[in-house]
Amino acid sequence: MALKKEAIALIAKLTKTKVEDIETALKDDKEVDLPIDEKLTVFSEDEVTTLKDNEFKRGKVSSVEIAVKDVKEKLKLDFTGKTIDGLVEAVQKKAVEEAKISPDKKVTELQEKVTTLQATVTDQEKKLAEKETEVSGVKINGELFKSVPADTTLEPDEVIGIMKMKGYDFKMDEGKLVVTKDGKIVQDKVANPLPVKQVIEEFVKEKKLNGKSADPEGGRGGGGGGKAPVKFSKLSEIKAHFNEQKKSLLGAEFSEAVTKAAAENKEFVMD
Repeated sequence: MALKKEAIALIAKLTKTKVEDIETALKDDKEVDLPIDEKLTVFSEDEVTTLKDNEFKRGKVSSVEIAVKDVKEKLKLDFTGKTIDGLVEAVQKKAVEEAKISPDKKVTELQEKVTTLQATVTDQEKKLAEKETEVSGVKINGELFKSVPADTTLEPDEVIGIMKMKGYDFKMDEGKLVVTKDGKIVQDKVANPLPVKQVIEEFVKEKKLNGKSADPEGGRGGGGGGKAPVKFSKLSEIKAHFNEQKKSLLGAEFSEAVTKAAAENKEFVMD
């Protein structure tokens, strides 16, 4: 039974022989020899895959060992291992030795740096909190001064100051400015906070602080003998004035002074 040409071609390919030699051998009635290299090895697909994996692993190990050797020679490390972990340990050991410093001392230095950093952060947080308090005070006073009736015999900051002396205070509650009296929010009969403007107006009326003098040149009461109030055109002037008076820049008085100056002078500069 004759073989198909395709089969003969495949056999020739696998055995690394010529198609003609195989065809001649098949046609011969006698037993003939077909020369095939004894070193020839044929692999299945699975065997080829396994071979490639093994070669890759050997190549990977060899590459790591070569890289470790190159680094070891370059850094002049006293190290006989062939692994990356061993190399890292040797590098760390040499770094400590060259620094001539013990690990414990290094840790102490780092802790000192962390402590210094924490102190710096705390100081910055304190300054930010003070600045936020100052800004918040200015905003609150701005709202309060706008709520003081225009016909009062006193300046807005004086009216607010008297109210605070009488137990009133002003704070932000859920994003809204409210009035408190002796620590409790001033409310209407259904427990809603009374509007700030209404509370101030009622206080001015109750204390008879309305009815400003008709003489704009005479000052309060029309006497004209009082010292004219200091006018400020920018924030730095107010700060200098308070520093001269040895007064705090963080208190309510400073915030009220800034707010008042900004309200009286449209060209006031926050600088």
